[in-house]
Amino acid sequence: MKCVMVLYHYFPWGGLQRDFARIAREAVARGHQVQALVSEWQGEPLHGVTITTVPVRGRSNHGRMASFAAGVQQYLAEAPHDRVLGFNRLPGLDVYFAADSCFAEHVAGKPGVVRWLPRYATYLKLEQQVVAESGPRLLFLNEHQRDQYRAHYALPESRYQVLPPGVEADRRRPANHAALREQIRTALGVASGAPLLLFLGSGFKVKGLDRALAAFATLPSQAHLMIVGNDEAAPYLRDLQAATRERIHVLGPRDDVPALMQGADLLLHPAYRESAGMVLLEATVAGLPVLTTDTCGYARYVQEAGSGEVIASPFEQAALNAMLQTMVERVPGEWQANALRYAESPQLYQLAQNVVDAVEVGR
Repeated sequence: MKCVMVLYHYFPWGGLQRDFARIAREAVARGHQVQALVSEWQGEPLHGVTITTVPVRGRSNHGRMASFAAGVQQYLAEAPHDRVLGFNRLPGLDVYFAADSCFAEHVAGKPGVVRWLPRYATYLKLEQQVVAESGPRLLFLNEHQRDQYRAHYALPESRYQVLPPGVEADRRRPANHAALREQIRTALGVASGAPLLLFLGSGFKVKGLDRALAAFATLPSQAHLMIVGNDEAAPYLRDLQAATRERIHVLGPRDDVPALMQGADLLLHPAYRESAGMVLLEATVAGLPVLTTDTCGYARYVQEAGSGEVIASPFEQAALNAMLQTMVERVPGEWQANALRYAESPQLYQLAQNVVDAVEVGR
């Protein structure tokens, strides 16, 4: 079949984008034709995937997304296809990979007038088109996300399914993990026994870089922090003491994340909100202890695995600071052994297969 896969912006470092790439590869491996429909594509093309760029207009994010939605609709009306798999809230989909939290839930906690502001009205309308009775099959990343949507929309069970997590097998701890650890630390000038933390994710505001830095600043002077991701870290570092900044390594987006995870002692991921948080599972199967927040959908897997600690809501910075200090004193502790045992579970690696199964069936 010819499958159109729609994603607003592709770049090789984001969690959603990596899911997109894994699913596309699985579809190609099954013999399907895959057409990627994007507003922008950064990085190398994917083997077997044809890329079509949809031009967008608008000064605001929501304006550009509305323009993209219109462009996608026009393309689908003119180009022959069998299935449409969307990774953003858009009309015209057969299957929606629900990467985002329920927007109606986000709006519910704000004053009623907010619904009429252009940004909120645009995203809410796009979501309402997705959940409409004639809309696509919804693929949720976890039960919490499913429950959010069902609290605001009448969705029969026949309209959705909850996906298993989908970690790439290359995130598991390799046989040369000790050599990778030494290599990373040597490159950064970090002593073998010094605590080295990893903050990883694109979109530093939502991922909680401010929280992470506030907690890191309370650690002993020999601790170091790697900041990895496709965003600008400088504004977050501006108010830190010089001695603290000297121990922070801003690495930008990287292709050697598995090696970085082996070099680190702990993943620090105090996100404000995240539907899934694949990095939590990637760290777990790599044997890297995790400290995160319960607002991440995949935090439940950290608890299930015993691979780290989860800060409960409502968030308190003091609680994060205290737990970070405790974990740094104990890593790898029992967290690493628990994580490596959990990594043996085969269902952790089957997301792409399940998504393509759903696309083949359709609505």
